[in-house]
Amino acid sequence: MPVFNVKHLTPKIADHCFVADNAMVMGRVTLEEGSSVWFNCLLRGDVDEIVIGKNTNIQDGTMIHCNAGEPTIVGDNVSVGHGAILHACTIKDRVLIGMGAIILDNVEIGEGSIVAAGAIVTPRTKIPPYSLVVGTPAKVVKSLDIKAQDEARVAHALKYRKLWEEFYK
Repeated sequence: MPVFNVKHLTPKIADHCFVADNAMVMGRVTLEEGSSVWFNCLLRGDVDEIVIGKNTNIQDGTMIHCNAGEPTIVGDNVSVGHGAILHACTIKDRVLIGMGAIILDNVEIGEGSIVAAGAIVTPRTKIPPYSLVVGTPAKVVKSLDIKAQDEARVAHALKYRKLWEEFYK
């Protein structure tokens, strides 16, 4: 697992995490308990901070970066689908980011939301909690059932934790 210091900033990786051998974690990055960073991902905390919450999975080929003064914060029990891009944004707890979605600067995705595969969430967009977001540019198309979404998102995130605990440890 390539872990790089940037300007004397060292990633902080909790003891019980999975980082694939070819994922790159650089600079001011915090991986909290139970999180996973899969193959071919890049987390580059060179100009500000990246925080990945508990039991959150960053799936294959995802790129996460930030801007100076604009960190990227990803909450607990979040699933970030293959090939997504997160840039200087905030993703609240229990969110599903679909494959290939792009979340741009100063976006906030409310807890329990789903961002569809391929969606592009444009800068400064605020997505309310428990929203289904689709399209280019992304728009909220409906509100989601709170209890069902919370249970589903946590179950999905824990599925990835179980996967790496069983097969990659």
